[in-house]
Amino acid sequence: MTAFRTATAHRPAPRTDVVKAVHGARWFTAAALMVGAVNYGYALLLTRLLDVGSYARFAAGQGLLLSAATVATVTVPWVLAQALARSRSDAERGDAGRFAIITSIGGGLVVGSVVAAVATQFAGPATTLALALSTLLIYVTTVTAGWLQGQERMRSLSLLHVGEVVLKMAAGVFLVVALGLSDTGALAAFGIGALPLLLWWPSLPRGSGRPWRSASANRDLWRRAAGIACLQGLVALMAAIDVVLVTVLPADRPAAASYQASVTLSRVPLFVAGAVSMAFFPALSRRSAGSALSASALRMYVIGSVPLAVMLATVPGPVLTTVFPSDYSMMRSLLIFTAVTGFAIGSINLIVTFSQAADDYACARWQVVGLVVFTAAILTGWRIDGVRGIAIGGALGSVGALGLLLLRLIRRQGTGFLRRMPLLEPLLLAGVLALLHPFPVVWLIAATVIGVRAVERFLRRPGAPDPAEDLPEVTTPPPPTDPPPGPAPRDDGAPPGRPPGHATDEPAVRAPATTAATTTEEPGTAMTYQPADHSTVRASGVEELPSRLLVDSVWRGEVRPAGDAALRRALSLARDNQVEGRLARAYPRQLADVVREVDTANELFRRNLGEVTDRLHDTGIPTVLIKADLAGDYVYGNFDLVVPDGCWEAACDALEGWYVQRSTYWLERSTKVLLEPPRGPAAHLHTAVSWFGVPVMSTARLFGRASPDGGAWMVPHPADELRIWLAHGLFQNLTLDLSELFAVRDLLVPDIVAEARREAAREGWLAGGARALAVAVDAMRSLDRGTPIRLPVPLPVAASLRVGAEHAFHLLRHGRTSVATREAALRVPLVVAKKRRMLVS
Repeated sequence: MTAFRTATAHRPAPRTDVVKAVHGARWFTAAALMVGAVNYGYALLLTRLLDVGSYARFAAGQGLLLSAATVATVTVPWVLAQALARSRSDAERGDAGRFAIITSIGGGLVVGSVVAAVATQFAGPATTLALALSTLLIYVTTVTAGWLQGQERMRSLSLLHVGEVVLKMAAGVFLVVALGLSDTGALAAFGIGALPLLLWWPSLPRGSGRPWRSASANRDLWRRAAGIACLQGLVALMAAIDVVLVTVLPADRPAAASYQASVTLSRVPLFVAGAVSMAFFPALSRRSAGSALSASALRMYVIGSVPLAVMLATVPGPVLTTVFPSDYSMMRSLLIFTAVTGFAIGSINLIVTFSQAADDYACARWQVVGLVVFTAAILTGWRIDGVRGIAIGGALGSVGALGLLLLRLIRRQGTGFLRRMPLLEPLLLAGVLALLHPFPVVWLIAATVIGVRAVERFLRRPGAPDPAEDLPEVTTPPPPTDPPPGPAPRDDGAPPGRPPGHATDEPAVRAPATTAATTTEEPGTAMTYQPADHSTVRASGVEELPSRLLVDSVWRGEVRPAGDAALRRALSLARDNQVEGRLARAYPRQLADVVREVDTANELFRRNLGEVTDRLHDTGIPTVLIKADLAGDYVYGNFDLVVPDGCWEAACDALEGWYVQRSTYWLERSTKVLLEPPRGPAAHLHTAVSWFGVPVMSTARLFGRASPDGGAWMVPHPADELRIWLAHGLFQNLTLDLSELFAVRDLLVPDIVAEARREAAREGWLAGGARALAVAVDAMRSLDRGTPIRLPVPLPVAASLRVGAEHAFHLLRHGRTSVATREAALRVPLVVAKKRRMLVS
């Protein structure tokens, strides 16, 4: 489950909006094409696996699911995405998340019932039930889509959509071929494909009072949800009404199946429009109507969809007969019209997105008029020329509806979104392919070239931003400051702003690097790390990427003038890596609020640590403080203390009256307790250095080698401390964030590393520890060179699995069967859960 990040009260720069949206549109469009290819392959395969009657029922059911999914994927998630894009606090985002959960379940039940009622007109009870359950699952899983869309994590969402459709195809083929469930199995696969998205549901921050009632009573969210549902519901109805009508109206089955297959192919522009809309919607929700961002979105749609529509409209008959069975021969006369309809409906979808991003829900009246025109044209065409008349009427009616909405949008938002529209090349492409229509082989070659050209153009220049909006932000550079003084403490818990992949017992930021060269060894490998000296101040008016600004100012010590917007983005990344205090002290004027926040947190941390350890010391219980540094700069959420064997309950009794709440985590209830005071960081008392109930080192040896630290607590031996950091990454988080790299760097002294290796061999995880250290050293070298790396630095999955097997075998050899079994049983699920969280983040 993911955690809501702390909101930052700044609006992204125009160029940032454009870059994010364009890259998101690339991912979504690529995913839409892959999803479309798999869907078309699925539909094509079913034409071979199902008879004509079963395929017609499948196509009608698919149309219903597509309509329900279209409404679901742009109401529940888009309301959540818009709320996250505009929100300024965790409370607002928590309300939006709870509202999304309420509406997704309620909407799924209502729409599933409607779909079932319609399905009874052409399907049996089993197929009707499959459609209803699939609809409910599609609705429920849209909460995940809204969370990722609102966080603008387009790559993760795109990959999830691709995985969903691949699973759907595999399940459908299995149900049809292996179990013989015909169209029922083919439709049930839609619900099965949606199941994995349940694993990515976001967790919500705790709210005060009655947060669920507050979310359900939020009138603004209900207004937006109703408006978006109305707008997108009308688009979905327009996209499905012809498919449903051709199934319900009396028609020759091969002709109806040909029309449905033609529509399936011709709806590609609708998927492209949906991909572009989803990527641009969060940014459009933050911007004024009619901005150049709208023009970028429309250009991307035209570049991506016009070549596809033209190719479908001009495809030669011999190509179709090669791909489709003879029962679908009527497609050659239908595609030219259904391609126009598909492009027009996709354009309507994009125009409606511009309106809903500006909270302009009054365009629904014009949509209703357009839908009436579209339906009337379809029915008129049916009366004149049957199925072919439906295709012609649909093309004319959809173009008429598009014209109505386009004229209204121009009156409301001006013509800015039509700037630099690429019209000449599409017209030339249409002419070339139309001329080559009689020559199938030459047409195929030309279509391939045109397709490659479209992809190249889409990737090379996907909707260039307006020059007026691409100007850099003008700021007054602050005076140069000294590099951040001193190391930063870190939180051991999960306050707002923590990355999803981190657990509640995070390590502390350590002191700055030593200057001694260090050699770290892995079996068969030797590596030397020499920290570089970057203590300089560079003057530069150019704002850089958040990761570059953070690494240069915090790790490399190169502090340069930076704008407020860039600093706030870097601050978000700094919180993810537990170094916000270091960044704030590098820019004390611009981040003065963060400096005050960190100072207050440090004071509370020292006070609570002193109170707890003094109480325990007075009762004769020693403690070792792990994963923390009093000289640091981080907002602590809690701190970790190890107590001697047999003293755990006595320590809790000694702290009675200091804490107001005591709790345990179910996987660690026998080794760790959380004691929360009225104010400030909580105390975590451990029976050993362990994770999920599996000890990694001897508690007696930890205390025997520990040393005083100027208070009533002790700190680990340096070799033990190094192993604790590495073990925390290997056994718990599967990552090393920037603060942990600081901590490890301070301990990279040859004698300490050699001692740590000997102790790791004694404890049964030498190979895993060496691998984690090698990853840390490689990351430090990259940071010293200024090479971009992912932060936090991920540890290889293989290393975590290997260290789990290595350590479990060691425990088993020493007769500790129960903990060895526990580690072996938990390792794979824990690795999967952590990696899933990292993918989500």
